[in-house]
Amino acid sequence: MMRELARVCPRMTDSSEPTGRAGITGGLPADMLRDVARRLALTSLACAGGFASVFALGLVFRRLGWDLGFEDPTQLLFNGIGLVVSLAMFAFSWRTRLSSKQFVALSIAYEIVGGFLIVYPDQVLLAQRAASGVPGVSWLAVWIVVFSTLIPARPVATVVAGLVTATMSPLALWLVTLGGSPWPAADAMANSMIPNYVVAVFVAIPAVGRYRMSRAVAEARDLGSYRLVEQLGSGGMGEVWRAEHRMLSRPAAIKLIGSETLARANGVEVRELIRRFELEARATASLNSPHTIALYDFGVTDDGTLYYVMELLGGLDLEKLVKRYGAQPAERAVHLLGQVCDSLDEAHAFGMVHRDIKPANVQVSRLGRRYDRVKVLDFGLVKQSRNGNSGTGELTAGHGARGTPAFIPPEMASGGVIDARTDLYGVGCVAYWLLTGQMVFEGRTHYEVISHHLTTAPVPPSERTELPVPPELDRVVLDCLAKDPAQRPASARELARRLADVPFERPWSAESAEAWWRLHLPQDVLGESGRASVPPAAVSA
Repeated sequence: MMRELARVCPRMTDSSEPTGRAGITGGLPADMLRDVARRLALTSLACAGGFASVFALGLVFRRLGWDLGFEDPTQLLFNGIGLVVSLAMFAFSWRTRLSSKQFVALSIAYEIVGGFLIVYPDQVLLAQRAASGVPGVSWLAVWIVVFSTLIPARPVATVVAGLVTATMSPLALWLVTLGGSPWPAADAMANSMIPNYVVAVFVAIPAVGRYRMSRAVAEARDLGSYRLVEQLGSGGMGEVWRAEHRMLSRPAAIKLIGSETLARANGVEVRELIRRFELEARATASLNSPHTIALYDFGVTDDGTLYYVMELLGGLDLEKLVKRYGAQPAERAVHLLGQVCDSLDEAHAFGMVHRDIKPANVQVSRLGRRYDRVKVLDFGLVKQSRNGNSGTGELTAGHGARGTPAFIPPEMASGGVIDARTDLYGVGCVAYWLLTGQMVFEGRTHYEVISHHLTTAPVPPSERTELPVPPELDRVVLDCLAKDPAQRPASARELARRLADVPFERPWSAESAEAWWRLHLPQDVLGESGRASVPPAAVSA
């Protein structure tokens, strides 16, 4: 099943652009534009290969004494320049981050410049030989077709770019004649130039078709009152998208399983997938804790796509928090863990057990003017405990233990009884990660890690960190990590109380949290990030 939201930071482009119909990319869907940098990089690399091939052929023909045009010095010079320009374009587009609109504009500029480099040597030969010849395939026409096909732009922009590129032919001939060469015959000029303009006009046909198809796809992706903006993550079982409400402009995250995904699964897999998806939606929707991710909507589209809509969170999850900033002060860890307990306390009261509490499923963010606000994510493995009455029902996980080996409770690994205390073991693992920056147990394989969870006594957190950890907190964490569930805290509420009783000279305060955010994540504090972060890459089977 897919886990909660996904944080996918684009490597080359920022696809969070307006999706209106203005400009050279207006109206095209964001997922098509997001790929434009890679398209430009691969196109320029292929063109570099073409220039290099012609350059090499010219050297060979020149050595053999053949007169095919490739060996002309001007041809060799301009092919060499084209090779350098194409390689530079490849390196720039592969390594530089620009907006999609800027990359499309850069592609058009490259099309025009490359067209000039291709056609200038031809016009030199045309002026020198002054022969009409027989019209053949123009490499400039091929160049125009390649760019109109591979680089997404509005039809008008595609046609204008093609016409300007075709105009490089008469421009090059004019420059040649300025050097003293005679004007060729009229029929020779017509045979040389007219096909380029014809191609530049006719590329409008596939450009319009592609534009209409992309618009239809974008409109088909709209789910109810929400418009899909950009894909945040994907996996074998579905996708997570950033979306906006049509009327309220409220950002949201939409998790969906498309009908094509269901079609690839067999009957048993489809039933389990749908049941797990519905269970996660219903479980999340039934909870009202401010520390549980909020669910806005749930449904099925006309084409059979399952989806539900959740709040889009800023900030970062606890896994990334520790990886970026190291082990956290004990007082802050207690502050964050207490909020996790609040979410679990409500879930347990409804008879639900999360079963996958780990740092990646706990998001810390800024909500309004309040900092270090925790949200528990991913109720995809939730089950009803034996004494629960929530009506959500238990979902059979299939063969083998489900969960994450580094944080799996012993009873889940061994097939024992699962109840609310199972989640408290996960809270202990999260606490250990926050306090030490390390897993409770590590091993060379998943089986070795699981074996440690079953049999090995954990080292107290205070012995694996240089930061001060109160003895009382050491005791709470080790109690949560007890192999026997009966030795763990009796409930999330009791665990929250014990955490609150841990003595600190200076407890973590609202002022402490705000100061940390202003120092480390000022863009989130000032609301200048432009796009919300969401939990880590996370759409899995």
